[in-house]
Amino acid sequence: MSSIKLGVVGCGFASGELHGSGYKSLEEIDLIGFTDRERNYEKKTVPMAERYGVNAYYTIDELLEDDSIEAIDVCVMEPGHYEIAKKSLLAGKHVLCEKAFTDDLGKARELVQIAQEKDVKLMVCYNYRYMGTVMELKQRIDAGEFGEMTFVNICGHGYTFHHSIDLLRHLCGEVTSVSAQFTIDGKPFQYPLGDWVYTAPYAKAAIFRFENGALGTITGSDKLANDFPLMSLTYAGTDAQAAYPDLVGDMDHIADPGSLFNKTFPLILKDFADAVLNDTTPPITGVDGVRALELEDAILKSNNHGTAVKPYLIINE
Repeated sequence: MSSIKLGVVGCGFASGELHGSGYKSLEEIDLIGFTDRERNYEKKTVPMAERYGVNAYYTIDELLEDDSIEAIDVCVMEPGHYEIAKKSLLAGKHVLCEKAFTDDLGKARELVQIAQEKDVKLMVCYNYRYMGTVMELKQRIDAGEFGEMTFVNICGHGYTFHHSIDLLRHLCGEVTSVSAQFTIDGKPFQYPLGDWVYTAPYAKAAIFRFENGALGTITGSDKLANDFPLMSLTYAGTDAQAAYPDLVGDMDHIADPGSLFNKTFPLILKDFADAVLNDTTPPITGVDGVRALELEDAILKSNNHGTAVKPYLIINE
């Protein structure tokens, strides 16, 4: 095989304006069709399928019954991830799931277990890892340019907070403790998912201790202006330091076709397809998705109890 036959669940912004660039450009992707909620069939599913010249499926069950489809791209909002990913995995399909992985830790762990039992690939779409600036920094860290890490700081819009958590693990390794506080300004969280936070409307700050004793911090607020950089990062080691004042771009331009943000999606879709085609482990696994949720949960518990929290349960990878 030189390509995977892909079905997409969700006919909104994520699939149409973000992942869509990968559907069009990658020879590793053979797009078969789209589905969405039944009530959206005429309004969303059919127009999206016509846009790409592929099939429109009335329900996800109809899509999953198509034996030609090998893999599913889950492009709906977080509360729908678990049910769609579970159905797809149980049907023997490989799954690429948008972040955040699920809206509940138990559900996330269950999906990892199902993928292991069905022997299919499960990848989470943490696309910030594919920013050119992040890939450059990762290469410099792995090459030993910085010496031993001392601290890393990420600051940005609240929407990037969950991505920031994944980036800290990606760049710095596993976390041994979390200390955090947040302020919600009398308003509910924008994405109150299960028992964890995701993003606070006013302010959130967390300190992470890594296995080597180094520290990382994330600060964020939804109050930042749309033309302010979504994320800045400083990485310091014993031999060298680096500062990236604008790692991603700003809110007003992330969806532009030529933006750094949009350029990440063909890269992540290609890596997913390569993992399926070559029977290799995806570079971002379901366990990575679980770990990010566990750190979100630790932030919530640290704020509520006023103490540092040890994250993670043991998961067989």
